[in-house]
Amino acid sequence: MELEHILGLWLAVPRASVHSVVITPDGRSVVSGGADKTVLVWDLHTAKQQRLLRGHSDWVYSVAVTPDNETIVSGSLDKTIKIWNLRSRKEIRTLHGHLDTVCSVAITPDGQRIISGSKDTTIKVWDLNSGQEIRTLTPHSDWVYSVAVTPDGQTIASGCADGTIQVGDIGRFTGHTASVTSVAITPNGRLLVSGSIDETIKVWDLATGQERYSITAHSGGVTSVAITPDSQRIVSSGNDKAVTIWNLKTGKKIHCFTEYVEAVLSVALSPDGQVIASGSRNSVIKLWKMP
Repeated sequence: MELEHILGLWLAVPRASVHSVVITPDGRSVVSGGADKTVLVWDLHTAKQQRLLRGHSDWVYSVAVTPDNETIVSGSLDKTIKIWNLRSRKEIRTLHGHLDTVCSVAITPDGQRIISGSKDTTIKVWDLNSGQEIRTLTPHSDWVYSVAVTPDGQTIASGCADGTIQVGDIGRFTGHTASVTSVAITPNGRLLVSGSIDETIKVWDLATGQERYSITAHSGGVTSVAITPDSQRIVSSGNDKAVTIWNLKTGKKIHCFTEYVEAVLSVALSPDGQVIASGSRNSVIKLWKMP
């Protein structure tokens, strides 16, 4: 993959689709996972590769970083979750339990638990420090593509291949007509945003499950959604090779980046909401300044 810095710097490494990107909570690094089976850490300001983490035996589909910037969690097609020390580059442990691809991983706001969603139709909750499985949830009967956690750490939201979203005990949100590839919760905890292969983004009231509105977003399907820290904007990516910014209150398009030559698979935001990281199928990570 390659990383293009917002200042125009490029870094070339072995080509592989970038399935997941995240910017660390301190805003200094970009972490990516991809089809080359590795987790890579980049310096956000220089675009230089800082760390290469090897250990997965198949594609890495999802990465997350703990709030203290100390630990990376990665989920893979090899059915495992790996926990890494970000600074030492060492693998801390591997979590076994899923019976199929781990599509998505998230970390609770207190940094104590990992939430994972899998093609085996389950969601698992793990103790991050010990690696012990705490419980298994089975709210879906199809692949779990995406998981997210509310700001208070009490509720898990999950997007499924059957087009539904389950939000803890609040219930099942229905309206999408194809796989829900990505879910995100606003930092104020009031709204949930979902992206789907049905080419729409939907905004939901998290407390009631009512759909606020729907956006016709990316032709070919929405691959990823993220929300700015001020809960004012949505950033999305899609199979149409675009990264798009939307006004969260109105659903109106603000800006669209179209410089990619293949599908964009993942988007993430810096803690201050000023930088967008995006990873694509053609092995490129781009960093954009929020317009």
